Amino acid sequence: MKIIFILGKYRPNKCGISDYVKLLSEKLGFNSEIMQYCPSTGLSKAFNSFGEADFFSIQFAPYSFSISGFSNQGLVILAKSLRNKKLHINFHEIWIGAYPNASWKERIIGWFQKREILNFINMSKPSVITCSNSAAMDRMKQAGINVKYLYLFGNIPYFQNGKNSCSNELQVAFFGTSYAKFPYELLAWKLKDISNKFNKSVQLKVIGRQREGDGLEQIKKISRTNGFTVFQMGECSEIEISKEFQNCDLGISTTPYDVLGKSGATAAMLEHGLPVLAYDDADTPKKELFIMEQFKDQVFLLNDINLTGRLDLFMQKPRKNFFDGVAYTLNNMLELTT
Repeated sequence: MKIIFILGKYRPNKCGISDYVKLLSEKLGFNSEIMQYCPSTGLSKAFNSFGEADFFSIQFAPYSFSISGFSNQGLVILAKSLRNKKLHINFHEIWIGAYPNASWKERIIGWFQKREILNFINMSKPSVITCSNSAAMDRMKQAGINVKYLYLFGNIPYFQNGKNSCSNELQVAFFGTSYAKFPYELLAWKLKDISNKFNKSVQLKVIGRQREGDGLEQIKKISRTNGFTVFQMGECSEIEISKEFQNCDLGISTTPYDVLGKSGATAAMLEHGLPVLAYDDADTPKKELFIMEQFKDQVFLLNDINLTGRLDLFMQKPRKNFFDGVAYTLNNMLELTT
């Protein structure tokens, strides 16, 4: 089976969607091809002549195909080119402004993006549409789109490393962007409760390159206030990151719970067996929220009054084996498209 992946500018190691396609393509080997949209050539020239494939998989985000977030005639041309082919559209991002506290500017831009996306779907007539998180699935279903779930994997492979079980510190991993709107004070309060339960001091490990910003400053602030130690590791190799995950006891995801599924950084921690603390900001109705079955017992909400007890029970169990998310997603994608 041959798959042609279509995405915006292809920039491995600099773009999450590019890394996603690269890993899937490598797993498929010679049975895949990558086509990118290059602004210098335009969509018309790039997509007028497709090769043969069993199906085409568009990895879509509004700002991936266009800096402005609007592709205009580009998506129309693409839809016409693919209308009679077997097509899969995987939404990494949908239209903006689809959450309760969005600004009027975001809502207006999102309204036009939504129109463009719905028109593209109607014109291209895809066989299957997928996305990776509760919030996007809820918004798309409200718009009348028949969408299925597809897991978004992490991009950190497993490298064997012995865990230091004798550490007298609770080692807590921050990996990926530390968002400013996350409730860091609530996190600090919960971490103190957890550290008391395990009779261990807290060390916060900021793994990988971080943009200097309010999120990182808040991590430093709660550390100063609560007597936590902070270790900023900076940019690391995949081997170093994998081994750090294995040495840590706990991961923190500052991505809101309803969009947790689109965070490759969170997926990488979960795949390495780490329990992960997250926060539900109530942007999506509770009845629409979900975590993939394989990780249901690994995600703990800061909002949960029984957090420490539940986490204690989980951490008494042996660490889970590494979960190969790339293989899982590829198999699931092939099942959905055949």
